[in-house]
Amino acid sequence: MTTSFALALHTTTTKLELAIAELNPNSDRNPQIYSIHKQQSWELGRELSLQLHDCLGLFVGDRAWTDFAFLAIATGIGSFTGTRIGIVVARTIGEQLNIPVYGIDCQTIISRAQQSKPALSLSESLLAIAHDQWQAGIYPSWQDALPIYE
Repeated sequence: MTTSFALALHTTTTKLELAIAELNPNSDRNPQIYSIHKQQSWELGRELSLQLHDCLGLFVGDRAWTDFAFLAIATGIGSFTGTRIGIVVARTIGEQLNIPVYGIDCQTIISRAQQSKPALSLSESLLAIAHDQWQAGIYPSWQDALPIYE
């Protein structure tokens, strides 16, 4: 059985947060389990737009992009530039891999992070929310991850 992973990108602040979760590592015992495989954050300030791709490439490393089952992206409210760049990256990866992209608003991410014991990081919370939807059979298209500003 091939191991699948999920990737979370939180780009709405000056801190870039990334996390990778391994999906169903113990599928014989509990098919709904996942574990955080790796997570990291960088305080990039206004450099986020310039350094996102390099950080993402280093973070994913030798893992094959085809190992990812879904992506999760924070959709704001937050830095307009950081949010849009993160969404474009997530949508592009989702489109190319033909995998779901879960766009989650920051208030939902923060609420989930604070309700968990112990508290989750923003990227862990983002992954948890997306994983719940993935397990429920909700598979949004990469096109659905774009927030609509009126």
